[in-house]
Amino acid sequence: MRKLLLTAAAIALAGCTSMHDLSLHNGDDNPYNKPLFYQRYLNPADPFDARIQRTVDALRADPHSASLHNDLGQMLLRKGFPNDAEKEFSRAIRADRNFYPAYYNRAQLRAGQGDYLGARQDYFATVRHKPGHSEALFALGLMEEQHQHDTAAINYYAKAISINHSLLDVRVNPRVLDSKLMPFALLKAYPKLHAKDAVQLTGAPPSYNGMATQQPAPSPQPTATQIVPPAAPVTDPGTQKPKP
Repeated sequence: MRKLLLTAAAIALAGCTSMHDLSLHNGDDNPYNKPLFYQRYLNPADPFDARIQRTVDALRADPHSASLHNDLGQMLLRKGFPNDAEKEFSRAIRADRNFYPAYYNRAQLRAGQGDYLGARQDYFATVRHKPGHSEALFALGLMEEQHQHDTAAINYYAKAISINHSLLDVRVNPRVLDSKLMPFALLKAYPKLHAKDAVQLTGAPPSYNGMATQQPAPSPQPTATQIVPPAAPVTDPGTQKPKP
C-alpha cells in the first residue's frame, strides 16, 4: 500500500513538472515576459547593457537554455545585481543538472557573500560534474585552510596545481597569496609535476609522447653520375711546395 502511494505521488509530481514546463514553454509562466527589476537600470546606448537586454530577449524565446541563464547571471553579477545573478545560475542548473559552469559561478557568488555551506556544496557539485576542475579544487582548498583542515587543504591544492600550473601565477590566480600551505602542496605535487620531465631527462626513445626525435641528416653519398673532385693539396706559403 505504501509503495502504491509513493508511486502515485511520484506520478503526480512528474505531471506537475511536465505541466509547469509546458506552461513555461507556452509563455504562461515565463518570467521574462514581464518587466524585470534590473531592466529599469539598463542603458540601451551602453553596449554591455544592450547585451544584457539581448540575452533577456533570447530567454523569453527559450527559457530552458542553461547557457543563456548562466551568461545572464554573469552579466548581472558584473552589473551589481547579485541576487538576480544567483537566480539565473539556479535556473541554469534546473535547466541542466549537469551544467557545471553554473554550479561554479553560483559557488563563487555564495563564497563572496559568506555562504560557506552553500558555496562548498556547489564546488563539490562542480567537481562531481567536471572532474579535474582546477579552480573549484583550489577554492575547496582555500575553504579547508580557512577552517584549519590543513591536510584536506593540501590535498586539494596539490591536485589543483598538478592539473593547472598557472594557478601558481599570482597574475592568473591572485588568491594563491591567501594560502600559507602552498609550499606543502608543492612538495606533495612535486612527483606528479616532474615525473614527465624526469623521463625526458633520462633520454626518451625516438617516438616518446608520439613525437619522433629529430635525427641528424645522413651525409650525402656520391652517385654513379656524380664526379667527386680530389681534395686540393695544402701548400706551404714559404716554399709553395705541397706538404707531404
